[in-house]
Amino acid sequence: MIGLALGGGGVRGSYQVGVYMALKKSHIKIAGFTGSSIGAFNAAMLASGREKELLNFWRTTEIGKVFGFSDELIKLANSDKFDWKIIKASYNDIIKFIKNKGISTDNLKKTVDQLKIEDSLFKSNKDFGLVTVRVKDFKPMYVFKEDIKRGKLTDYLMASCYLPIFKLEKIIDDNYYLDGGFYDYAPANALIDRGYDKVYVVDLEAIGYRRKYKDKDKIIVIKPSRKLGSIININEKRVRENILMGYYDTLKIVKNYDGYKYIFKHKSNNYYRFLLRKVSKKKLKEMHKLFRTTNEKKLVLKALEYIMTKENFSYYDVYSPLKVIKKIKKIDKRYGVYSFVAKLQFVI
Repeated sequence: MIGLALGGGGVRGSYQVGVYMALKKSHIKIAGFTGSSIGAFNAAMLASGREKELLNFWRTTEIGKVFGFSDELIKLANSDKFDWKIIKASYNDIIKFIKNKGISTDNLKKTVDQLKIEDSLFKSNKDFGLVTVRVKDFKPMYVFKEDIKRGKLTDYLMASCYLPIFKLEKIIDDNYYLDGGFYDYAPANALIDRGYDKVYVVDLEAIGYRRKYKDKDKIIVIKPSRKLGSIININEKRVRENILMGYYDTLKIVKNYDGYKYIFKHKSNNYYRFLLRKVSKKKLKEMHKLFRTTNEKKLVLKALEYIMTKENFSYYDVYSPLKVIKKIKKIDKRYGVYSFVAKLQFVI
């Protein structure tokens, strides 16, 4: 069996939807899902077989309003310009949060309730679990769907998502709870304990305690290749970018593609060594020093990505190294890294 463990990270959770879509596209069947914080919400939707609705949720939901932010603050977050009138108006949000002793979770609860996840989750044959922490004794709680009473799913999801920025409220059994990331950021071990043979872990690189995996050989970690933005970034463009990044980062892993920020079709070390055969030793030494590597394949890929970033190549494609080299050679620049790439030759 194959499982998927989703870490927390607020709005960065949009990345996880792209990850799942890539796994599905690659015909990898996930039998069970676990999560903490926003990962618990995403896991519940995916375990319910509602990935299309989840994708639509992240693409269309005004995340700022879910958190109770004003129109002024949302406008500021989605603008590239700083308008002092908007900044001044958004100050009212801060005052409201202070008076309420945190951000209200009312809109968040309402949003989860409107999705009506519970019925489809309990009808599904997929595993679902989450982690939260009970405040009074700091007791970690791993909860699977068979442990959740009907009508209580939203409460458990809220318990797993409860960050200190929220107004503290009692949820389950008249107790306070904290975000699951305070004990187990991505509860992969919960799936290993249930007999899973392989677990994909999606790490959004947010704050949280990473527990040691009980069997590292069963774990495949997926991390963002670039910055995802802050955990409360409500910029809609950033959310869409995160989804695409999750999709392509995952394809890179499951298809064994090459690259760091970009994705290249897999080629052997000898392929890249052959490309470098007409580059002088002096130039090679200079480039190795610049990119801090002694490996030929890494050197070429780093050089290509350096130029691709400068020339605004799309991150969302699978590139042929040779085709990229040909495109770069057509650019009218013959200095530095550009001159190095211009010397790469595939023909004999």
